[in-house]
Amino acid sequence: MTAGRLRLVLEGVGLDLGGRTVLDDIDLVVEGTLPLAVTGPSGAGKTVLCLVMAGAVAPSRGVVRVDWPTGAVVGVGPAGGGAGSGTTGLVLQTHGLVQGLTAEENVGLALQARRVDPREAARRAAQALGDVGLTRHAARLVDELSGGERQRVGIARALALDPTVLIADEPTSELDPGNRERILRLLTARSESGRIVAIASDDPEIIAACGRVVTLERGTLARSPEAERASS
Repeated sequence: MTAGRLRLVLEGVGLDLGGRTVLDDIDLVVEGTLPLAVTGPSGAGKTVLCLVMAGAVAPSRGVVRVDWPTGAVVGVGPAGGGAGSGTTGLVLQTHGLVQGLTAEENVGLALQARRVDPREAARRAAQALGDVGLTRHAARLVDELSGGERQRVGIARALALDPTVLIADEPTSELDPGNRERILRLLTARSESGRIVAIASDDPEIIAACGRVVTLERGTLARSPEAERASS
């Protein structure tokens, strides 16, 4: 591993669902300093790859692991488990919020599930909602929020965990230009601090801000032009 740098590593990762292969032979290394963008057509498997990278779904084959600067390695294979011993934050395209709760309660609930003290959870929830521009809407039920506001609540929920690894699936798809820029700054800042950030997106602004871009096609990573030239 690279000395002094956190890495998320996928080796030979494959996933079978419903009798078909949805991910196959994925080899990928994600490091801090700049986010990774995962692009590809609809149905290519970007959402499933996000779930696997976040440790929410265990691969059928291969290993997902976190390499720490200290030399520790924490992994997950077909047996299941988390991608690493540090916190993982996952931003879902479908938001995944609890209806009937406020924005602040949704963020706080995720923190309390990680056994954060309730007072500290309230402080971190307020901070995260402020970071995404939702301080005035903290006490509103998520049912009453617009799609873009719910998306930002989902992002705040992940950021409040202060995750070592942050995986985001189309985090700007419902946002106006101003909020898209705000969220991009937040995600980029996390990566620049040395944390792992991977974003599944076809948003040109997101892609341009990422240090590396990989393309998923039918569940496999497309070879880059550089790799094609090297093998010829």
